[in-house]
Amino acid sequence: MQEFAGQHGIYTQANIEKQRSYNLPEWKSVTEEAHHQPPAKRGERRRAAVEAPTRTRATRSQAKAGNVDDSAPAPRRAAARTRRRAVRKEEKDKDDEDDDAFEVPPTPTSPGREDEKKTSNRKIKEEVDDAPAKPRGRQPRGDAKKSTASRRMNNRTAMADYVDEAAFEDFNYRLENVDEYSAERCKELEENYWRTINYGQPMYGADMPGSLFDERTTSWNVAKLPNLLDVLGTKVPGVNTAYLYLGMWKATFAWHLEDVDLYSINYIHFGAPKQWYSISQEDARRFEAAMKNIWPRDAKNCSQFLRHKTYLISPQQLEKQFNIKVNRLVHYEGEFVITYPYGYHSGYNIGYNCAESVNFANESWLSYGRIAKKCECEADSVWVNVNEIERKLRGEPTPEYYETTDSEGEDDLADHLPSPPPSIASKKGKAGRKAAGNKRKRANEEPKEAPKPKKVRRIRLRIKVPGRGMPCVLCPNDVEYDELLPTDNGLKAHRVCADYTPETFISQKAGVETVCNVANIGKDRLELKCNYCRSKRGAVFQCSAKKCARAFHATCAMAAGVQVDLGPMPTFDEEGTEYFYDGYDFRCRFHRPKKRNAKAVTVDVLENDKFIINYGKSLKPKDAIQFQLVGGEMFQIYGGLVIENRPGEQALLVDVLPDG
Repeated sequence: MQEFAGQHGIYTQANIEKQRSYNLPEWKSVTEEAHHQPPAKRGERRRAAVEAPTRTRATRSQAKAGNVDDSAPAPRRAAARTRRRAVRKEEKDKDDEDDDAFEVPPTPTSPGREDEKKTSNRKIKEEVDDAPAKPRGRQPRGDAKKSTASRRMNNRTAMADYVDEAAFEDFNYRLENVDEYSAERCKELEENYWRTINYGQPMYGADMPGSLFDERTTSWNVAKLPNLLDVLGTKVPGVNTAYLYLGMWKATFAWHLEDVDLYSINYIHFGAPKQWYSISQEDARRFEAAMKNIWPRDAKNCSQFLRHKTYLISPQQLEKQFNIKVNRLVHYEGEFVITYPYGYHSGYNIGYNCAESVNFANESWLSYGRIAKKCECEADSVWVNVNEIERKLRGEPTPEYYETTDSEGEDDLADHLPSPPPSIASKKGKAGRKAAGNKRKRANEEPKEAPKPKKVRRIRLRIKVPGRGMPCVLCPNDVEYDELLPTDNGLKAHRVCADYTPETFISQKAGVETVCNVANIGKDRLELKCNYCRSKRGAVFQCSAKKCARAFHATCAMAAGVQVDLGPMPTFDEEGTEYFYDGYDFRCRFHRPKKRNAKAVTVDVLENDKFIINYGKSLKPKDAIQFQLVGGEMFQIYGGLVIENRPGEQALLVDVLPDG
């Protein structure tokens, strides 16, 4: 059940899990109740006012509750509520006796628990009827609210244990008047939705495992969609396994991103359409800033608060207050809707319907998955290890495990080889001898006890397979702006990697440019970790500044803000004679030459700088560049590829590395 609180197009949504289950005939009957139907067309009456659906006791009590005259003075309304509660308490037992007189859709019950359920239902009714009236938009208790991740993890039952076959006899699961939802009608209902969102409490049968596709269907089968996530070998509920969604009028999904910024595909099997809203990826940052401005406290408590699927803002407010364009779409039965990575979306159901959805990934998603953020509020938030997917796609073997004993509290060593024990025979020095002496002294003084079982800790070792599955033997990256050349050991390497690695060089062999001397790269260089991608794969170079130990892959250097200069470099021979050779000078972003005073660099200054303008006009697509933001941090430098040069606008369209 969904409750909304707020006003003027800005609301929060609370999803309260109910302990009642419905089969499809029951669900359709509920959606046909007057307070769960969309409003009638202008000038017409609601269908429910003419043809009332089957009503349950809960519906009857709601109908009695609606007989208060809102125009009466407050004391009279309070007295009416008091009399109404007294009448309900007197008639409660009578209602129990008269239940058989009404046609109530059967509810599945566990065998042998009918009496217990009647008692619990009676108790719940007494508690609800006696409770004082609460203001609209109240927030439910914390134990009643469950996150989407928690609901998905715990909702693993594919179907009920008991199926009431009689309820499905002559049952038409389709919506009879589905043709009435024209574009004009949906626009009219959209206006009504945002005007009356605070009224009523819709229910949403969301996140139910299962599929309605025929298993023999091979094309566009949501339940059997080819998915890059399948290489993990595990099923993640709702991510690479299909979920069903039963909707009704106003059943809402708030603004959110998919887990790990994945793609999603949604198909409506039957029923009324859905109204979708989406934000362009290029406006996603501005949208996040707008939402943080509206809910600053929530944003402070969780940087990924929009993944809670709680926050709603109307398209009109986004366009009016923040100048953010909202894309709209009406999704009809028999149609698919696909959302793209890092694409915020929301929407609601216009009426009774059934949809099926699943997340999926392809190779273009990997660049989004590497930088996707996770909500830390929920311990069971869905997460996918992108590095594991890439490792399996490269065909690398599963990392082996090495067992060793080690002291507690050193779990941060999991990515490194285990350190040797301190009392090693070859270790010399005063500290070493003192430690050994103390150990022998304690051994003589203290009685021998039974040795305690050693705690075995698994330390994961990364197995290096040079070049296997990697496009370049010298780096782990597959970049578009550089070509791959053959090497003298039968593999391939980027031209820039061969240039930047001191031991390697490029020469002509049989008329083909070949990277040579790969086998003679120093072992100490191969053991260094790149400061940008944190990987040890391939070979790295170090900053040329004295005492700077930062190291980078050649293909990581641009995005890491490294400045590379080619020119005469000084060196000395064995006799101390200085001479020069053509080589590279590498400067990390903290040791690159300082530019002019940052405060003096403004947009006007740059637009009047002929050097900047002429250099910008000379750039071509696929050129690699580095840039800084005017007024940004001095050491924050970005790398990117030119996609399009727009000299008339004095602007470049740049694909920023690595996230686009």
